[in-house]
Amino acid sequence: MATFSRVITFAAVLAIVAGCSAAPAATSDFGAGDLAVALGKVPRDLSTVHGLDLPLDRSQLTPVEELEVIKARNTLMERCLAAHGLSFTFPPVDPVRDAAKPRRHGLVDAAEAAAYGYRDPAVFAPHGADRPPPPPDVVAMITGTREGRDVPPGGCAGEADRALAPDGKPGQEPVGFALSQRSYEITRTIPPVTAAAAAWSRCMAETGFRYADPQAAIEDPAFGAGRASAHEIAVAVRDVRCKERTGWVRTWVALERAVQEGLVPHHAADLAREQRHKDRQLAVARGIAG
Repeated sequence: MATFSRVITFAAVLAIVAGCSAAPAATSDFGAGDLAVALGKVPRDLSTVHGLDLPLDRSQLTPVEELEVIKARNTLMERCLAAHGLSFTFPPVDPVRDAAKPRRHGLVDAAEAAAYGYRDPAVFAPHGADRPPPPPDVVAMITGTREGRDVPPGGCAGEADRALAPDGKPGQEPVGFALSQRSYEITRTIPPVTAAAAAWSRCMAETGFRYADPQAAIEDPAFGAGRASAHEIAVAVRDVRCKERTGWVRTWVALERAVQEGLVPHHAADLAREQRHKDRQLAVARGIAG
């Protein structure tokens, strides 16, 4: 299982983004024949495709759920520190406020586009003042480098991890996550998706916004840090409208669902185990939250 990489601060949840232009080579669990079957399962009437959920979501923590686990982990570490005579409070975590919204298929919310352009609303949520780093004795107790027989294996971080997950490795699930990345890469360059992207590009050009595909708009260097400009908001609003008009998101989601349905049976045991692992983490975290 994948573990949390940071001990002191909570991690930002990153959206999966495409990094290469070529589709991955066929593998034993998903080849050209499987892709043909998946293509055949895509509804002809895209208006019947609703939502953004995918089959592999069941075995993975959502961004909000991941922060629920991180918040509980921080609480467990604070309790452990207190039991060893140390006081430290981690920065507050509000999962609903702090979680970066998934944008696997780009910006899709018209209200968010009008308010934030391409920026994630979580970036502008109040997070409180910066706090000083924990003192060395607290760090040593968290990491398990403090001397003494009473230090739990792996420190307070290790103790918290074992409380959250039987294997001591809370966090995102590697098999489901890797398969999710694969389905994204398999589908993002196949003809139905690229054709929908071309239609989106033509729709954008009607109002003078010239981008080859939705990713190009997101990566426009004019849309940098800080608050979105009026121009960025205008592009983002048109982006969402053109995605709706051309069925770009529905096309991609329908294809990914079909591809993931083809991948899941080849990894059923691992995915079932990962779902149990995820459910256990959430049950413990929600019990701690009360």
